[in-house]
Amino acid sequence: MSLSESQKLQMCNGCRDDFYNGKNPMGVQRCWGLKTAKKVTRYRIGTWTAPTEPGAFTQVTTLSCYHAQGCAYYEKLPSFVNPKDVRK
Repeated sequence: MSLSESQKLQMCNGCRDDFYNGKNPMGVQRCWGLKTAKKVTRYRIGTWTAPTEPGAFTQVTTLSCYHAQGCAYYEKLPSFVNPKDVRK
């Protein structure tokens, strides 16, 4: 499934934080990862959450360039995580 440019912009963390509307010290006006961004499924965990805690990971669908403060994203679940414990 292909996303339109406006749909990608809605999912882009930099755009959500208004980074590309002149609110950055580098003067960047456009997301450099937007053209190559793809929709992917990842596993998110809070940076202060113990990875062994049941329900610590959440399965999310985001753009491949997406990052957020306070979270880490994994392409695959760590081997010690039971897939039944992942929130969807």
